[in-house]
Order: sequence, then C-alpha cells, then structure tokens
Amino acid sequence: MTILALDTSGPVCSVALLTGQTLRYEARALNRLTHSTSLMPMVDEALRRADCRKADLSHIAAVVGPGSFTGVRIGVAAAQGLARALGLPCLAVNALEAMAHWVAQPGLTVCPIRDARSGQVYGAAFRDGQRLLDDSAMKLQDYLRLVDGLADRLYFLGDGAVVQGEAIRQTLGARALIAPAHLLQPGAAAAAALAANRPQQAVNPGQLMPLYLRAPQAVRQLAKRDG
Repeated sequence: MTILALDTSGPVCSVALLTGQTLRYEARALNRLTHSTSLMPMVDEALRRADCRKADLSHIAAVVGPGSFTGVRIGVAAAQGLARALGLPCLAVNALEAMAHWVAQPGLTVCPIRDARSGQVYGAAFRDGQRLLDDSAMKLQDYLRLVDGLADRLYFLGDGAVVQGEAIRQTLGARALIAPAHLLQPGAAAAAALAANRPQQAVNPGQLMPLYLRAPQAVRQLAKRDG
C-alpha cells in the first residue's frame, strides 16, 4: 500500500509519500505562493525524490478539513484529479484527527485546534484513539471551557495553538502543554499515517468531499445582509 497524501488545509502546503508504515518522503512549503501554485510541483518532486512511479501508488489521501476553505478546496480538487487520472481510490482525512493521531501517547489528552479566523478556532479532543469532543467551530474561550474538565494536563497543537498559544497558557496555566515546534503543525505525513490505518474507508474520487464546520465568510455575510 503506497499512499500519496496532500494537505493544503492550513498555512503550510505539504505532500507525503508513505509505503506500508514507512514514510518515504515529506515536503512542506510556507511561502508567498498560493497552495494551488505550489502543490503539483511538490507532488512531482515527491515522486522523484522517493523514486516512486505514479503506477506504484495505491491511494490518494487528502486532508478535507476543517481548515481554510480555499485550501481545502485546492487539496480535494487536486486529489480528485490525480485519482481520476490514475484510476485510484481516495482516502479522506480529518485534519484534527490526523494531528491527534500523530502525537498520540497512552493517557495523553490531545487538543488539536486550527485557526478559524473571525475570532474562532476549529477544535476537538482525543485520548487513546477515542474522540472526547466533536469537531466544532467556536470562540477559543468556549473551546477551553469544554476541554477544561477532560484531564489535568491538556496537550495542544495545530496552527490554532501557534496563534493562540499565549491565550491558552493564560487561561489554563501549567495545565496547558503546547507541542514543541517540530510537532506543532503536522502535515501530510500525519495524514498519510492515519489514512494507512483506514484503507477500508477508500472512496471513489467523486465521493471525496470537503469538511466544512461553518459556511464560508462570503455566505455568512450574505445571509447576515439578507437576514
């Protein structure tokens, strides 16, 4: 089983190649180019660096959200296009689940959060592979109130923890553990690792759908104007 995984759902664009449980390659890009410009050259580079032919791939995995609306659409569309061209199935990966899976340790309560802008975060909570809190879009303080009683120590990661780290520490004090820099923003490697555990969830390219926890800003503004 060889998975090409794409993650364009956040500020970092990343591509990973996984065979079995072995990560063969991962690249990450944070620059002024849009993800749509960076992604396909990164895919070509991943295949070249890993000495992997497109014919060797078995699945295309994509992070489908929650995250940036534009970024999620780019990743889903790219995964669909690649999968259709190669005749491969797709694996949808939840960004928050992938982050939690990447850092999971026995007994550790993991709180992955994404920056949802507009003063909100996308957040969930997990422990020992079990979901403790459903994916939600809410204000940071509302999220912290929900996770506050889950454990004595709470482990935060994701781009939301980058943006809101100080506010998290001010609210929870020493109970809040912020992931170290090299684990703070997992990318396509985390997505590939989770996807590899769920081959039975493969779908046809047309069934790969974005995961949105709220309507895009333009839709919300239109509804507010018309309401």
